[in-house]
Amino acid sequence: MKKFPVRLGVLGLTTAIALPVMAQTFNGNDVYKVMRNGTPQVIVGNLTPGSRLTMTYPEATTTRRVTTNSCGLAVLRDSNANSLSNLVSINSNTINQAALPTQLLPRCVNGVLEEARTETFKTGTGDVVFVGTPNTVFEAIYAGGRDRNVTVNACGFAAINGTGAFDWADSNNQAFTFNGNTYDINTLPTADPEPICRTGNLYKPASWPN
Repeated sequence: MKKFPVRLGVLGLTTAIALPVMAQTFNGNDVYKVMRNGTPQVIVGNLTPGSRLTMTYPEATTTRRVTTNSCGLAVLRDSNANSLSNLVSINSNTINQAALPTQLLPRCVNGVLEEARTETFKTGTGDVVFVGTPNTVFEAIYAGGRDRNVTVNACGFAAINGTGAFDWADSNNQAFTFNGNTYDINTLPTADPEPICRTGNLYKPASWPN
């Protein structure tokens, strides 16, 4: 991150204490990005200091770890957290629920199924039953988007970095919505350098367009 001198009048910085709305807006945009060591950071300005904002990533996926029993079955049921309608794949195998055979879920007795199952199926109640290696952890991938909550800093803007769960390099995480508007990390205007919040005071780079 570029370092700014502290003495504003001499060194070309303007403070945003009196006009916070103008200072948080880059070239007319209150949502933009800055590049930090080649990695984008999204800035959302003109917010209430200390508030929470929710970003929705409509294309993001959720990974759930599932473990097969001693007979090699893992039963996936519908839930609020993981809707079966959003199930995409298990163990990197695409799941087309409409094409799955409907079968009874056999009992597992001492590591042996009462009736053999060789492929993933669904039950009469709609549960998806994955057939794999016994006592093994697999990953189930769900579509449907994800929400991310971010805290606004003391100057009234949120600086949002990529994380392991929300990596900007992942194409599923590059589009997001906020306050009813949709944005894309690839098309956001780029500010250079970034605004600075220090001890509750906001500093806008003098090089920014008015």
